[in-house]
Amino acid sequence: MLKNKLTAIAVAVSIGLAPVAASAQRAPVPVPAGSVGAGHVYGLVGCVISIMIAATDKGNKYKKELTTDEALTCGLLYWVREANKRR
Repeated sequence: MLKNKLTAIAVAVSIGLAPVAASAQRAPVPVPAGSVGAGHVYGLVGCVISIMIAATDKGNKYKKELTTDEALTCGLLYWVREANKRR
């Protein structure tokens, strides 16, 4: 049940952070180097939330912490390994 809730949260976050449909507007002006745009902020927040969800799931199931590799891939490596386990 918890896995379903965590999956629903992950899907909701990814849909919320998905880019909107394209429109016929003028091309945006490139952002100068060194400044942070909204995409960087949303990407960072999405990665942090994904790590937190994966760490919570692994902690509840196995009473362990995420490995460095799992955390560096924003928690995706944990979910891939979970999906490939034979039950």
